Amino acid sequence: MPIGTRTICDHVSFSSSHFAVEPGEDEEANPAIFGHALATWVAERLQAHGIPVEGGVIPEGFGRCVMIRREPFMLWVTCANTYGSTTRWQMFIALEDSLTRLLFHLADPTPDLQRLREHYRAIVKEVPGVADVVWEEGGPW
Repeated sequence: MPIGTRTICDHVSFSSSHFAVEPGEDEEANPAIFGHALATWVAERLQAHGIPVEGGVIPEGFGRCVMIRREPFMLWVTCANTYGSTTRWQMFIALEDSLTRLLFHLADPTPDLQRLREHYRAIVKEVPGVADVVWEEGGPW
């Protein structure tokens, strides 16, 4: 994988009215992009499943990022609403390689990614009031 390349896998979308949109939360991302409550819930559930979360929930232009690992590669879960909805949500796992890992032949990200995928798929089933789940698989794993 070339340096800095992001690999995205396990994109899922679903409906749930459980995750309330907080007033002004889209000021940290982009207009009408929400996901703080979902990302906070995902971080808590991953930790309950034994997946450590580094740095909590981070606002990004595309939604919220739950950072799992920063070094020697970045691994995170992205959470956001489906544009125009406050009850339809989407999430995916992203892996970004680093020059450090490649130059020094550091940790293979595959085991961490596989472990995250297993627990990520389990917590989707735990979403309160989850309905209309649609999976789009991706990535070379």
